Amino acid sequence: MNADDAGPRGGDIDRLLADAYANAHQEGMRREQLLRYVINCLLDDVDGYARRLEVSRESLLPPRHVSFMTGISPARAQELLDGAPLTEEEPKAVEAREGFRLDLLLPRLTFLRETRPNPATQKTYTDVAIAAQTGLTRQTVWNVFNGKRKPRHDMVGTLESFFRAPLGFCYRSEGEALAELLRRMVQVDLPKLATELALKRLGAEGLALRSAGDIDVLRDILPALDMLAAQRRASAGPSGDE
Repeated sequence: MNADDAGPRGGDIDRLLADAYANAHQEGMRREQLLRYVINCLLDDVDGYARRLEVSRESLLPPRHVSFMTGISPARAQELLDGAPLTEEEPKAVEAREGFRLDLLLPRLTFLRETRPNPATQKTYTDVAIAAQTGLTRQTVWNVFNGKRKPRHDMVGTLESFFRAPLGFCYRSEGEALAELLRRMVQVDLPKLATELALKRLGAEGLALRSAGDIDVLRDILPALDMLAAQRRASAGPSGDE
């Protein structure tokens, strides 16, 4: 198995780490320390959106949801959200790193199978059902889920897609998984929620945000939308009439 087959490191995460290294100004920081720094920065952003939305961080990041989206247990997710250090240290040597990521694979696949049941039966998917819907053979599915075969990268991606999990889910360490969840929340989900709330306050409830481009543009003008909404509330006065 070559390095490419061992699983993706995640380009978005690597870009976040590169930015963190530039901002932290600390030579010799381990990857896990940088990830913790990135997570802390992203949590600060989540807190900012929570204030904007007038909700708590806990309502945006309930541990069970974090667990579902990352494969981290709810208890451990809460510890990490509370600032616990990352303990899954990725080896620097390429061969050791391959083994590290392969060790993550089977528990993550098992987690996906246990937490994403067949909606038609509300029971765990059988090998036959997985094979029928992914194009893999039944024997391959059995071998992969029983640790008898090291699946190719494309096979893992097929299984991640089947279970509606983010691409790379099965190979991410706990720090990478949490950072990726928070990155998407801060860059996509929360800006969308905040923009829709601001537009609602301005009386534009029917405007739907359908594309990432919409979100990118409107995220930049969120402060202006907030200011307009505040001015409208102020001009309305106590009675609510303008």
